[in-house]
Amino acid sequence: MKLKNILILALVLLFCVSCKVEDQSSPEYATKEFLMSFNTGDFPTIYKYTPAKEHILIEQIEKMMNENKEQYDKVKKNKLVISEVTCTEQTDSTAVCHCKYSLNGNAKEQDLNLKKEDNHWCVKLSL
Repeated sequence: MKLKNILILALVLLFCVSCKVEDQSSPEYATKEFLMSFNTGDFPTIYKYTPAKEHILIEQIEKMMNENKEQYDKVKKNKLVISEVTCTEQTDSTAVCHCKYSLNGNAKEQDLNLKKEDNHWCVKLSL
C-alpha cells in the first residue's frame, strides 16, 4: 500500500513539474492581461498594463463607461478567448505582439506594441 501511495505522489509531482508556468514578466503575459482587461472593462488591470503617460486616455475611457452604465455592463459581459500570442522583442525595452483571439465568438487578430516601463511590460495604446 505504501509503495502505491509513493508512486501516486511521484506521478502527481511529475505532472506538476511538467506543467508550463507562464512567465509573468514576459511581453506575452502582459499582452494577455491587457487584452482580457481591456475587453471586459477591468480598469485597475488596464492601468497596470499601460504606460503611465497614457493613463489620462484610460481615465477618459473609464469616465465615458461610467456615464453609460448600460454599455459598460455589456462590456463587462464580453467573452474573450485568447488562442495565441506571439511576441518579438525589438529591443530590450520594446516588443511587438501578434494576438489571435475570439471576442464574443468573433475571431480577431491584432498587433500590439509594448514598451518596458520600470522593468514591466506595458501595451502602448494606438487609438
